Amino acid sequence: MFDFLRRLFQGGGSGGPYLIEYRFFGSSKEYVRDLCRDLSQTFGIKQNARRGHPAHMTLYGGFSTSDESEMVNRFLKVCKGCELPRYTLSGFDHIGNRVIQLDVKPSDELRQLRLNLAKELNPICSTREWDVDRNDFIFHTTLANHVERQFDRLWSYVRGLEKPKISEYVLRVTLLKHGRIYSEYDLLQRRRLNRNEALNHRNFLEDVRLIKEFSRNGGKRTRVTIKHNPNSKDNLFLIGDLHLDHRNIIKYCNRPFKSVEEMNEVLVSNWNRVVKPNDTVIFLGDMSYGRGSRGPRYWLSKLNGRIEFIEGNHENVHAAGCKTYPPTYDVFLQYGSHEFYLIHDPEIKPLDWNGWTIHGHIHNNDPENYPLINREKKTINVSAEVVDYQPIEMQGIIKRI
Repeated sequence: MFDFLRRLFQGGGSGGPYLIEYRFFGSSKEYVRDLCRDLSQTFGIKQNARRGHPAHMTLYGGFSTSDESEMVNRFLKVCKGCELPRYTLSGFDHIGNRVIQLDVKPSDELRQLRLNLAKELNPICSTREWDVDRNDFIFHTTLANHVERQFDRLWSYVRGLEKPKISEYVLRVTLLKHGRIYSEYDLLQRRRLNRNEALNHRNFLEDVRLIKEFSRNGGKRTRVTIKHNPNSKDNLFLIGDLHLDHRNIIKYCNRPFKSVEEMNEVLVSNWNRVVKPNDTVIFLGDMSYGRGSRGPRYWLSKLNGRIEFIEGNHENVHAAGCKTYPPTYDVFLQYGSHEFYLIHDPEIKPLDWNGWTIHGHIHNNDPENYPLINREKKTINVSAEVVDYQPIEMQGIIKRI
């Protein structure tokens, strides 16, 4: 099988306009770039990893599809279900006399990520022969290709180099279309990035900060526990996905409002009718949305209660006047003897968490899999549409489960 796959790698053509890859970061990026530059200058060959052609490792493709929207959804689904995988730059190899490559030793998590991409995308994509859902995929990055004339000299030179000893995390997974970033998923920040966001230097610096924090925590995310005593005089409520000021959400989720103004008024009124000033509300993300919408700070000033804010897809609630938790945190609720995981999007809960998850994000778009309570999945959907557009009391949830 190994020889078979190598022969396939020698075939020509891209396989389609799309490609999924990991773009190296940090020490591995510098190592691959510098080695490619060394080979280029020493042997007068085209530099493989260079400006505009970042050092990368292909995970799936090239491929084509007739359903781009569904393909992107499946790509994101796989990425959301993956925690940070590791890899190690482990040595050198070649494919015939055409390609010299740097071998990559994947962690079990990285192998599973590639397998999941193949399983999800193969049914709707036309791709290369090696994109099979088996474990014999060759993880590598190309150092030099089309080097038939100088192969013996190049291979002798590379074999004499000290093997790299670099082990790092896969931070982002990148979907390319015609060689350009089309969509990228940041495994650290747990969010999708468009092309501009993927290339934004601030997002790069945020990843640098987060990976340092992740490493200091021994390879774990920052964990926070919200504690509430069921016997307290102050009640605990939950709700998510108000989407205030978002006109189109009325149509998307079939909300029973004639206008965005009516929707805003009813949602705020419902909240303040059931929540008293000393009560606690855990909000599961997406307070407002849409062009011209007013941010969380504006709306929080109009809502009763002491609010704990789990950030959603569409907001950064920093300095909004309440306790906030970004998607990069693992947030738990300790309610008496019961423990719950809190997250906006249920698809990004930790793989090793088998307890109950309280979430939003789904709205009323998948009632079969994400009703208010799914006992099989152990999920509790508190999106506004599912809880009748008003915060639901935690005691009521406990009685139901």
